Parts: sequence; C-alpha cells; structure tokens
Amino acid sequence: MAVRHEVENLIRRGNIFYWRARVPAAFIHCRPGSRLSLSLHCSDHKKAQIIGRKLNTRLAELKFSSKETMSKQQLQKLFEHERDKELERLDDISTMAKRNGRSGNVEEMELDLEAGWAYQLLAKFGTRVELSLEDGCAGLAYLMKSGVPISHVDAIRANYRGELTTARSAGFEDGIRRLIFHFEIADTATNRERATSKMFEGRAAALLDIDERHDLVDKSQSEFTSGGRAVAPVPATQAADTAASDPAPPSSFHERPLPTALVAIPEDTEITQLDLTPRPAVTKKATPKASEAGQRVVAVSDFEQECEKLIANMGDEWEPATARDAMALVRMFKSVLIEHGVEHSGQIEQFHIGQLRQHFNHIPTNWGRSSRMRIMSASELRSEGEKLRLAAEASGTKANVGLASTTIRKHFGNLQHFLKHLKGHGFEIEEWTFEGLRPRKPKAGEVRGKQFKPSPADIAPIFSCPLYVGSLGLGRGQRREPGAHVFHDSLYYLPILFTYLGPRRKEFAGLHVNDIAKDGDGYVIILRTNCFRRLKNVQSERLLPLPEELVRLGFIDYVQAIKQLGYEALFPDLFSDKTDNDPGGRFYDTFVPIMQEALGEKMWGRAIHALRHGMADTLKQAGVPTEVIDDISGRLSEGSETNTRYTNPAGLPLMRSALKHYPVITSGVERQPLQLLPWIEKKQPPPWARKGKNRKTETEMISASHQAS
Repeated sequence: MAVRHEVENLIRRGNIFYWRARVPAAFIHCRPGSRLSLSLHCSDHKKAQIIGRKLNTRLAELKFSSKETMSKQQLQKLFEHERDKELERLDDISTMAKRNGRSGNVEEMELDLEAGWAYQLLAKFGTRVELSLEDGCAGLAYLMKSGVPISHVDAIRANYRGELTTARSAGFEDGIRRLIFHFEIADTATNRERATSKMFEGRAAALLDIDERHDLVDKSQSEFTSGGRAVAPVPATQAADTAASDPAPPSSFHERPLPTALVAIPEDTEITQLDLTPRPAVTKKATPKASEAGQRVVAVSDFEQECEKLIANMGDEWEPATARDAMALVRMFKSVLIEHGVEHSGQIEQFHIGQLRQHFNHIPTNWGRSSRMRIMSASELRSEGEKLRLAAEASGTKANVGLASTTIRKHFGNLQHFLKHLKGHGFEIEEWTFEGLRPRKPKAGEVRGKQFKPSPADIAPIFSCPLYVGSLGLGRGQRREPGAHVFHDSLYYLPILFTYLGPRRKEFAGLHVNDIAKDGDGYVIILRTNCFRRLKNVQSERLLPLPEELVRLGFIDYVQAIKQLGYEALFPDLFSDKTDNDPGGRFYDTFVPIMQEALGEKMWGRAIHALRHGMADTLKQAGVPTEVIDDISGRLSEGSETNTRYTNPAGLPLMRSALKHYPVITSGVERQPLQLLPWIEKKQPPPWARKGKNRKTETEMISASHQAS
C-alpha cells in the first residue's frame, strides 16, 4: 500500500519512494486526469523529500509561467533528468566527504553550509545583480533573516562571487541552452533564467541538507547549528497546502524543517534590514589612580613588555617583520597616550584612538626608515612632518607627509591585536571601535589598476645592462659601468628567476642549496620553510620547474660550486655575518639602482614586486587559466569549491606547459665561464657587512625623549 510522507505527491511503496503528480489541466496535449508517475530510485526519506519538493516546484512553475504547451512526454523527460541529476549530486557529496575522512569535522560541515548559502543567494536574487553583502545589501538582510551567523558572511561572499563569475560566463549559458534544447523547450530569456535558478536551487538544497552527511559532527561547535540551524524559512502557505492534500502524520512523528532552497519568502513578507551600527560604548570616567577603583591595569610605560608577550603568544603565526610593525605601533600609541597624560590602560578612552588616527596624518610618510625619527616623541614627529610640509610648499612639490591608507589599516590591525591582548589578560580597558577611523579596504577593481604590470618587452632592457654583458668591477657603482667582468651571484640569477617565475622576493632570496633538485623532466625548485626564512602561507609551499634559460646560463654549475664551498644559502652574498639581515632587502637595495640605470625614465614603481605581476599578466593574456597561474605564484584561487577543496595544485608537467607561454627574453645573454665573487670563493665575510651600533636600545631612547619633553 502506498503511504504519503509529508511532501505533496511523494509516496512510498515498500522501501522505494515515488513522485506521483497529477498533470495540470493547462497542458492540453495531455489526457485530462492523467498522472506523472516517477520512481525516485532512493529509499532515504530526506533525499526523497528534497527531490520531491524540487519536482513540485518545477511543476508549479511550468503550470503558471510557461508560455509553451508541453506534452506529457516532455514533462516526464524533464523531471527524470532533474531527479537523476539531484541524486548524483547528493551521492557525490557524500562520497567525497567519506573519501576525505572528514565526515566528523565541523569545518567540513561549515564549508558545505557556506557554499549552500552562496547558491541560495544566486537562486534567490539571480545572476544579473551582484550583491556586496555589506551594509544595506538586500542579500545580507536575507542571510541575517535566515539565521546565518555574521562571522561566516565573508566566506559566503567569496563563494558567491566565484559562482557568480562562472554563471556569467558564455560557457555556462551555452550549457543552459543545451539543457533547454534537450527537452525541446522554447529557448527564451525567461526559460533560461528559470532553468538557471532551478539549477542553483538544487545545489543549495543538496549542500544545506547536513543531517545525513554530517551526522557525526557535534553541531554545538558551529555557530550555524548551535543556536538553531540557519535554513531558508518555510512559508505557512506551503504547510497549509500540504496538509490539505496529504493525510496528517501521526502525532508522535515531528520532523524538523529541512534546509532547502526550493521555498521562497512570501511576497508580502517584509525583509528586516540588519542594523550594523555599533552600540554606543558605555563610557566611564577615567580613574586617575588605579588603586582607588581596584582596577587591574597595565602602566603605559610597560606597553613594550606587554607587546613582547603578545609577539611570543603569536609564535609562528607572525613573521619577524609583522612583530616589528606591531612593536612600532605600540610605541607610537604609547607616545600619543603620554602626550595626553594617560598613565595606565584604565584611562584609555575612544578619544585617544581618534587622536592616534589624526597623528597618522601629520607625521613623515617614511618615518619608520629613519633611526633618528623612530626615537622621536609624538609631538616631535609631527613637528618634523610640519617642516617637510613647509619645505615642500616653498619648492612647489608634494609633501611626503601622512601615512598611506593601507599602512593605517595595518596599524589599526596591530592595535586591535594589542588591545585584545590586554583585555584578554584581564586588564581594565574601555570598549573601543575603529568605526569612522579605519580607511575602507580598496575594492578589487581599484587594486588592479594601481600596480604596473611590465610586459616582456618592458623587462628586456635589464638583460642588456653591464651586469650581463660585462661590468667594470666590484667597486661601488662599477657593476653598472661597462667592462669585461661577468660575476655569477644573486644579482645575475635572481632577476631571471623573478622574471620567468614571479615569486615573492624573500622566497627565492632565502633559498637553501638543497632546494634545487631534479625530476625526470628537468630541474625543480622546492619552495619550503628552511633555516633562512619561512613562507607566507600553506599554499606558498610548492614545486616550480627551473626555466631552461637558467640551465643554459650555468645556474646548475653555480649551485654545485656554492654547495662544494660548504655554503648552505644558495645566494650567500645576501647574508651578513654580523647582523640577522633580510636577504630579500639586501637584494632590493643592490639591484634596484642597476635596474634604474638600465630602464631610465621607463622605471616603474615597486620594482621587484612588479615582476610578479608582469609574469601573471603575461600568462593570462596568453590564455593560461588563472587557477594555474595562482598555483605557480603560490596563491589560493578564489572561486568554486573545485579550486579550493576538491583538486590539488597544478603539477610540474602542467606548470612547464603554462610557462612556455612566457617568451624568452634572455636569449641575447651569452653564457660566460663561471666566476664567483672573490670573497665568496675565499669564504670571507661580506665586505658590505657592518656591526650593529653600540648605543642605547630604541626603547630606552624613546623613554628618555619622553621624560625630557
């Protein structure tokens, strides 16, 4: 006997579910009273409900929206296709979760939900509008009304944008046209849009159905499910229709509403806009003495020690450069607080953070590069900025005063870390906000136009300079002058590597001699953390094919010679024996003047980093997929889950094939007999190395300056 199961037209015979719907009278080619009977080929209750709701929605749309009359055969074929496709999708998701061994991982569940809500947005709002998911956006209001945690909106936005790009491509629309043609449905804009919407609804329904796939996950660990799962709301009208057509279930059977993208908010439902305005901070009068109120505070004079603790807590998460930036910010903030008479953390108010923001506008842009300026107090630093401004006005030039918006954002990020560190350790501190102070993050379109992307023709003059055809010698400036000497060191090989492979500067400047290997097709560069430097992130760890031009110009002979001399660093000329210097910084300081001499007025900004952009742009214009370019560059492609979860990075054969699209611009460089730098060959200390100055620490000098002022 057939039994109905909550969803209209869904029945079960034995262990198999069937969808049995009456053909609407609008389809005049079908016999009145006839039915569509379709086996769903599944015995799982929840899967059957998802597919049944999808087919009901599709039938209703065909009844009320289709301008073309359809036969029963067309209807049967269309719904069989929808059923089979949905079953395959659900099975694939379940199989991949088991294969990855992450069926009990809460992050895996959250990734599914984030992707599901991205598809839900596409189904709800279409592909012709791009949702920002920021304040005032209807898409954000819809997510908030559906119970999606605000902390997951950024991830949903990334998924949404990737899928939106795919949906707007010509290939995607061609697929929709083929689907419509297959079922002999009129190829109209309305039908294509309807088919696209249904496709996204099906994907959303599959991803949001987490009960079976993630039954081992502790739902209380996720914001999505700990306070009630974020699902699309089910209109009351649908429940009434279902109750009218199907027998009521037993009173003992109470099923939770399934997350599904197949139901929409009723037209008369008012969408509440999310108010993201920060609540006003509860201000409290600053206490002159901490002991009077029994506060647990930290003295402003001890901020550097607290920052050192923060750096220790961050451990490997922070690069040394990040730690230095954080300490510089804390010292600057301390100076501003002292200027306003603040003695401890309990007296810090929102006003003081605003004063720090104004301070950023009036100090020299490059103050951090000057050891003299780094020890100045806040007022002294602003006075120095005023001197630069007056001098610029007198000369009719632009004053190099005020920090860039990206630098200010970085400083506020470090201040956020520090203030959270204080609050986390129980120190008294007033609530703060950066609303109205932090510059907005540049949009993707704005960032694209800011960085020059040199073409191979722009870069080629570098390889005709004396560095490659013969220089005068090794004295100051002599490698820029024509002569008879060609030396093989970092200045000779790194520009070629940067041009053809586009790495980050420190990645190649800090290579180990054992990071060069060989496979069956050629030589390979192994990018991994070593004793000289770490990598920026996980995707920075990669294998890169060594360009053939490097082999032709004797790079392998150079590697063997450096290794036989007992060096561990592949480019020992970049390392000082007296200080712990940055090899990438040393290369920049020595190569950029040579580059400037070679390019003249055509020299571009961010000289070395621009080569990374130029390589990526050249490959893209040659038709290389952006995902492969990102794998070569050590970036994580944003977009669909296929790129980020279900596939490995591009392999060496694919990378070699892609890099062939970059033209050879070093063919004019002739191979010369290997000639190492004399002091490298003799294993002597670098002649440019200098000992650190024997003076007071910067912290002591800053404190002394404050006391004097």
